[in-house]
Amino acid sequence: MTRCPLLLLLVLVAVYLAACGGESLPDNETLETAFAQGRTGVWLSGHGTVVRELVGDATSQRFQVRVSSGLSIVLRHNVQAGGRVPAERGDTLAFHGLYEFHGGGGEISLTHADPNRPGGGGWIQHRGIRYD
Repeated sequence: MTRCPLLLLLVLVAVYLAACGGESLPDNETLETAFAQGRTGVWLSGHGTVVRELVGDATSQRFQVRVSSGLSIVLRHNVQAGGRVPAERGDTLAFHGLYEFHGGGGEISLTHADPNRPGGGGWIQHRGIRYD
């Protein structure tokens, strides 16, 4: 008997997300594994919440992004190649790029299109818009 209300709730949530343009986010399993194993130079995708925008320069933008309760990374994005990402604290970003390990979490770079890179390079997605 308790299954019907739960099923109804799940259906309503699915309809709501579809109507609101809810986007599917890449999982963080590969990123979390790369961090746990100390792997570096790995192309991967993931998502996280912007903690803050870090100081960049004229050619790059950097974000501290919380991927999970125990892991934060830095996203480095080339604004000349991929355009400026208008993300603010609390926003969700999906990303694909080159992961470089360091004990504090690591960094994802090369988040811009590049036909000479695996899969055509990287990207950052914010509110349904892909910056590559």
